[in-house]
Amino acid sequence: MPEGLSPQETVLALVRVINGEMPRLSAKNYLDPDVEIHMDSANHRGIRGWYKWIHLIRNCGRIRDLRVVPCDVRCSPREPNIVLLSSRWSGIERSGRAPSTTPDIYHCKYLVRDGRIVEIWTSKRNYVFIFGRWIRYAVLYRVFLGWAILYFAILPLRGKDFPADRD
Repeated sequence: MPEGLSPQETVLALVRVINGEMPRLSAKNYLDPDVEIHMDSANHRGIRGWYKWIHLIRNCGRIRDLRVVPCDVRCSPREPNIVLLSSRWSGIERSGRAPSTTPDIYHCKYLVRDGRIVEIWTSKRNYVFIFGRWIRYAVLYRVFLGWAILYFAILPLRGKDFPADRD
């Protein structure tokens, strides 16, 4: 595990993992094994939950070569272990092959303790660019989560593994 990283550097290292600049398995260096991921009404826990979510983002969205472009990374004024990340998504649309960037800035919050991220707060709004506007609606989001459960159940039968770095 990298030693001596500030909370902001830890979050930026995780952004590099999400962008595919580092092996996905190196996320274990920056994430607590039991990391809590809060997204609106859905909560996920553990590094395997994080791997699944990143796999969906990178391989099942309408955007390929997806990248998180940090706009602002700073610590909360009240709590130095909470990092606020403002970013944009960019990538290439799978259907039109045209480069695309989000017009909006999206916000996430990370709690860093002992050099590892232990909690992540995000929202469905952050993923509209990747999956489409339909993800904002509760019923369609639940259908998406049901599809994701089925998708990950079938993945091993197809001889694939979600932690692997494949696009």
